[in-house]
Parts: sequence; structure tokens; C-alpha cells
Amino acid sequence: MNIRRLNGVALAWAASASLGLAMAGCGGNDSSDGVPLIRSTEFGQVEGVMNPSDKSVAWLGVPFAKPPVGNLRWQPPQPPDAWSGVKPAKEYASACTQIGGMFGPPPKGKDYGAISETFYKPVGSEDCLYLNIWRPQTDDGTKLPVIVFIHGGSNVVGASFDPIYLGGNLANNANAIVVTVGYRLGVLGWFAHPALNTGDPVRDSGNYALLDMIQSLKFVKNNIASFGGDPNNVTIMGQSAGAVNVHGLIVSPMAAGLFHKAIPLSGGLGGSPTATAVNKANAFINALLIKDGLAKDKASADAYRAAQDNTWLKNYLMSKSSADLYNIQVDPTGGKWGTGSRTFEPGSTTATLWATVAPIADGTVVPSNVTTAISSGKFNKVPQLAGNTAEEGKLFSSAFKVDDYTRIKWMNGTYLGTVANLKLEDIVDRAIVNPLTVDNYNAYTYNNPNRIDPAPSLTTATFLGLGTATSTVYYPQVPVYAYDFKWNKQPAPWNDVYGAWHTGDLPFVFGNFGLNLDSFGWTKANEPGRLALSNVMQKSIAAFIRTGNPNNAALGANWDQWTPTAPRRMGFDASLTQATVAAE
Repeated sequence: MNIRRLNGVALAWAASASLGLAMAGCGGNDSSDGVPLIRSTEFGQVEGVMNPSDKSVAWLGVPFAKPPVGNLRWQPPQPPDAWSGVKPAKEYASACTQIGGMFGPPPKGKDYGAISETFYKPVGSEDCLYLNIWRPQTDDGTKLPVIVFIHGGSNVVGASFDPIYLGGNLANNANAIVVTVGYRLGVLGWFAHPALNTGDPVRDSGNYALLDMIQSLKFVKNNIASFGGDPNNVTIMGQSAGAVNVHGLIVSPMAAGLFHKAIPLSGGLGGSPTATAVNKANAFINALLIKDGLAKDKASADAYRAAQDNTWLKNYLMSKSSADLYNIQVDPTGGKWGTGSRTFEPGSTTATLWATVAPIADGTVVPSNVTTAISSGKFNKVPQLAGNTAEEGKLFSSAFKVDDYTRIKWMNGTYLGTVANLKLEDIVDRAIVNPLTVDNYNAYTYNNPNRIDPAPSLTTATFLGLGTATSTVYYPQVPVYAYDFKWNKQPAPWNDVYGAWHTGDLPFVFGNFGLNLDSFGWTKANEPGRLALSNVMQKSIAAFIRTGNPNNAALGANWDQWTPTAPRRMGFDASLTQATVAAE
């Protein structure tokens, strides 16, 4: 297993996030408060680590499935092998294989400030099906509600141990168990092709990543009681692609009984037919054939592929290393607007190649028509708390004049104090937003009908419309509560460039305000207000995971259910000094 060790520089990162798992003084079976560090699972014992800075206990890198390598590549996850003795669970396992970038994991042994070192390179490992568990150090014997978090990243990037997602603060403030899970990404997670078919509809679904999530939920159901969690009170939470996957679990008959509430943030119902997924897979195979010199263009690749039988195609795919599979996705020129994504077919970059097919509506793991399944009541009926941010589209703006690599160095430099005096015109292109004013840029990112890039039109209006449409589909079969996150008190120009952007609510949900993707926004001046807002949001989550209703005294307002005729949302914002919460 590839391991990200919590020592050296990594401990400095953890300390800066107030979430590091301090290794000193952690010997023995108990934490200082008497919470046992050694817990039993059905596969063997694991020993965790306590973190005095946030008063949590964590078990890191716990296997929930066999490594999906060798003959287990493109197979449903299998339960892990049992082990003897006590397995240390004090270090994060590897992220799943992906192309490095601003939304991926930092280099091994380094903090998020070094994220630019990973850009446009394969990072991670195929051996990546591990989860992390956090709980409060105090334990009165009460079984705690459980949150299982599914990270975002277009289903092509991300990691369960991203510094935004570390669960100690949320575990303490919500008095809950927090679990974050790894799942296969991109071509290894979502790949449907006849060459891999066996006649088993689950195996042939192509939804390997969703099956990973289901396997992790089975592990939680069978083992979380040993960590003090209540297996009969599990909430699945995900953001962006993670929220799309939450909805995939809601509609999947294979996930029945594995969770009891859902918190989808900035994502709605998604997926596509198997035929579309197969077309995408063929485009990917074509790229491999061209790379290997077996074809020179799409037409000759189509012909070469069509001349091979499925056995040849399967052996060809299985012969490729993970580096082969992911290097083919990188455009050495840096790609359009610096994404580093190779175009496989018109309008399809690395991200859109896989993000647009996941989950795959195969008819077994995911219904062939998800809206029909929901309208007919054939889904996992659980209360939902759905969130959006007020400026989602600013993350995906095609008006940036600098690429991701440059922007992330400036963003981290703002937090670290090495970059200053930036202006809006340094980041946003006047040739695209003209005249370049804050109002014009806001309008452009809210609902721009003339985008210049090939990606889907990911504007703020798109996300809000998707959230509304998704909630409407579920109504009135399950209660739905909704929020709109509005905080945009970052230092200039980031408050205008990003503001309440896609991902902006996550540090407030988890209570993590150290060095991470959003840390350019943290200042001493805005600290009192954002900490107060984080407290209100975490108390609302704590109420929801217990009762299915987020109302609590900290809100200071009544949070009504969302309905199509009265689409009420709770607005979350803060001044520099205090939270400002209002029903809308």
C-alpha cells in the first residue's frame, strides 16, 4: 500500500490546518481521555491515533476492499483479506490514480502549498480503496450518528484526505463519527465496454466507482459500531461530483438500507446511458492506439479497433499500467486554458470524458431512467439537505487570463504572504469581459451563453437550476431542506474573482481553515465571522443527521422545507464579526 506519512513537512501542514494527527504520546491502547485506540473490525484490529489540537481520535487508511489491481482492475470491489495482529491506522493511504492539479492531492510528504508540483502528472495509486474515520475523544457510550463523505472532483480527481475534508473538527462539533472514502477515478472508475463484459450485469455496469462507495457503506454498516457509531443512523454527504454520486446512491437498489439521510452539496442527478459510456470508452481506446502508433487518426483508430475481437481489446487494456492510462489524458502543451486535458473527441476533454458519463445508467446498479425511477417511488427514500453556493460558476469561468497552475500559486501565495497587490484585471481577461467591471464579470459567470471553452456550461445558473430540478423530482416523496451559501469576504481581488464559489462552503462545513484550496480567503479580520458561520452550519448538520431536520437554536430563524411552490432556502453568510443567517 502506498502511504502518505504524517511526519516532517506533512505534520507542518496538519498543524496549520489545526487537524494534524500528532503522533507523540499516542502509544498504548487508550487516548488520554480513555477512548480506546485499538478497535476491532470483521477483518482484524486497527490502531488509531489521537489529535490533541481538535480533540479527535482517527483511524486512517483503513481498508474496506481488496486493492483493485491486476485481475481485479475493472471489477466490482471485493472485501479485504483478513489480517492478524493489530494493523496501524495512523497514516493516509494513497489517493486513487489521477492527473495532478489544483483539486488533487499534494505531493507525498508535502502540504497543499506544493500542489503545483503535481500538475499534469499521474499521481496516486490503483491501490486506493481505504477510508478514514474520526470521532470525538470523549465517549459516554452513546452510539453517535455517522457521516460518510464522498469527495468531489468531476469524478476524475480528488482524495479522501484533502485538507478541507479532514473530519476531526466536524466530528467534535457535531458529536458524530465522520468517515471519508476513496474511490476509483476516471477511466478506472467509470468504464463500460463490451470487451470487459462477462455476463454479470453488476460487473458489466462500468460503475466501479459507485460500487466502491457501496462497498464502503457496507463496511460502515458492519463495523462502525466498533468505533462508537450507530449503523442505523448513517448520512451520506458529497459535494460536486460527490453530490452527483450521492444521488446515484439514492437511486441505486444496491445501496438500499445502507444509509438513512443524505446531504448533496452543489450537485444533482446525473449520468448517461451505457451506449454513451461505451462511445466514450471507444474514444479513449482510440487515443491509446494513436499513442502506441497503431493508428494515426480517429478514422484509422476506429478501423483498427473494429478489426480486433474483444479478447484482444481486453488484453490490450489490461496490459496498460495506470501511468499509461492516465498519461494519455495529458496534453503536453498544457491544454485549453491550462487544464492539461487532452481532447479525445470534439467537446470532450479528460474531465468531460468521464464526468459526463458518471454514474452510468446501466439498468442494474443505476436505473436506466433515474427520473422515472424516482417518480415511481423506486429509490432510497431518505430526508435530504441540499446546498448550493451563490456564485458556483466562478470556479469554472472561461474568462481567466492565467491558467490553473499560475492561479493556484497566487492563491497559496496570498495565504502565505508571498503574493500581494493583485487586481481583478490580473486574473480576468478584458478581451472576454469588456468592459471589465465586477458587475459584468458577475453576470458572465452567472449565466454566460457564449462560453469559449468546450466544457459544459457550468455557470451559477446551471447549478441552481440543477438543484431546483433535482429537488422537484424528489418532491413530495421525501423532505428536502436547502441552503444558499453566500460568504464572500475574502481579500481583494479574490472576493470578486471567486467569492461564494463552488467548494466555498466546504471549509465551513468541516471547520477547516488552514492551508487548502480556499485558504486565500482567510484573514484575521474575517476570522470571527467565518468561525461563527461555520459553527451555525455545523450545528445545523448535527441536527439534521440526528432528526432529518436541520432546525436548531443557533439559526435564529425557522428553516422551512423546500417545495416547488415555496422554494425556501436558508441563506448562510457572515459579516467580519458574526454570522448572518436568514430564511429566503
